[in-house]
Amino acid sequence: MDTQTDAMTQQNDVVEDRIPDLMKIGQIPTSYGQTLTTDVIDPVTFSQKRVRFTLSRVAGFLHSNSKITLAVTPKTNTRSFYPLNIGVSSLIKSAQLLVGNKQICSIEDYGDYHAYQSLFISNENNKEREQFLSQRCINHQPYYEDRAPGEAHFGADDTPNSASRYGLGLGRNSAHDGAGALPMELLPFQVHDAASVSEAPVYSVYLSDLFPFLKTNQLPAFMIDEEIHIDITFQDTLSSLSGASNSIRMCQNNTGGSIDVEYDITQEQVKLVYDSISYDGAIMSQYVQQNPKLVFQYEDYRLAKRTGDETAFSDLTFSVGGNGRLVSKVFFGLQSHSNLVAKSMLNGYVAACPSDNDEKLTTNLLYNDRYLFSVDRSNDAMLFQTTAHAEGGIPMISREEYYNPGSAAPGSGGGANIKSGITNSTFEGHEQRLVVNGLGGRFRWTAFRLNRGERVNNKGIDLVYKNTVPAGNFTLRVWLELLKVATIEGGKMNCYFA
Repeated sequence: MDTQTDAMTQQNDVVEDRIPDLMKIGQIPTSYGQTLTTDVIDPVTFSQKRVRFTLSRVAGFLHSNSKITLAVTPKTNTRSFYPLNIGVSSLIKSAQLLVGNKQICSIEDYGDYHAYQSLFISNENNKEREQFLSQRCINHQPYYEDRAPGEAHFGADDTPNSASRYGLGLGRNSAHDGAGALPMELLPFQVHDAASVSEAPVYSVYLSDLFPFLKTNQLPAFMIDEEIHIDITFQDTLSSLSGASNSIRMCQNNTGGSIDVEYDITQEQVKLVYDSISYDGAIMSQYVQQNPKLVFQYEDYRLAKRTGDETAFSDLTFSVGGNGRLVSKVFFGLQSHSNLVAKSMLNGYVAACPSDNDEKLTTNLLYNDRYLFSVDRSNDAMLFQTTAHAEGGIPMISREEYYNPGSAAPGSGGGANIKSGITNSTFEGHEQRLVVNGLGGRFRWTAFRLNRGERVNNKGIDLVYKNTVPAGNFTLRVWLELLKVATIEGGKMNCYFA
């Protein structure tokens, strides 16, 4: 009797109305046996400009935590490392996911896009996981300073041994230099040095970071007869936007050495670590029978950008597109070309704040003949909260990284910047509170969620942007989050805008 009951229970587990949506990432409301298979795939084409991976009729669901490994070959004895806010993603300029010859998802200027997305990674995750996986290292810790009683930092009543400032911390102690400074360095395995080429680190990028719709959907590759292609275009080796030719694939320690090193990507280390999930018994075939036509909605991103000097962004109305589309979110940041220097902590993957706390970033969106906000938004705290609301998470950055704390700001005539809480101690030789080489005011990303649920008319979306920034050249990047629909039927995958 017990045997019959068990058999009936097993049968009920695979009846049509009990098969859950296996594409959606999350808890499955039943107990199915799973098989996780990992394959390491070499690229079908490779150059220092681009790489392509191809998947042909693979079994199971494409796991969203599949990843691409990347590394560079050290060419100089100068200590070099990836930008601390995006890590190894600085090697990637753009990414495309294609099924057959159809483009399913595409991200342009990926390093800058990833700088925004990385805002929402917790400090704990960066310290305990990401610095080893991708070399994203934005984790804050207090910096304890040894000084005489009554020595004023934020006040004469400071205790002799207190943490009046903070900076980056990776789980190692700083080296006190005897003069009150607390220099910090990367962990030994994270540094690129020509003296130890064989020990150069290999990092990876999740496919779900490259193609955001994989954060919520696992692609049923076993239902697709067409080839699946992953195309990666690599970042240029050099940039002269700052005035001099600088490496933009890597950052360098603030010591002597050439700043125009053209770091090559190591072909032998470029791999696709492909994870696939299969289910036991009749589950897979039953899922195909239950879903002869799969339809799901996802988000894709389109980039609009504008370059000019500081006057171009003092009172700008920028048409960013979205004509006839369902747009759910808009996010943007202003990159200062002066930040595109190799001897820095972030190497240009930044969003610049106004030049002084007395100045404000004022912004709004105009679409369908109405403004998103009845009054342009300029309050720093309000814009921060608007960004958190648009993304559904709090940006894990400090106040001084988000905006300029005052007229004595870092980088303005070498001022002491007594108003900033970021330490003046160095990280790989770079003073952390500085604007050009450090972290001060370099995370001023802003996001708006379009909450009216309307399709954008033929006029598109206009971004109202008013920012007072120091003299120089800048690039404003604006990404639109567009809703798309994908279908899988008869082994063919197609997509179209919602």
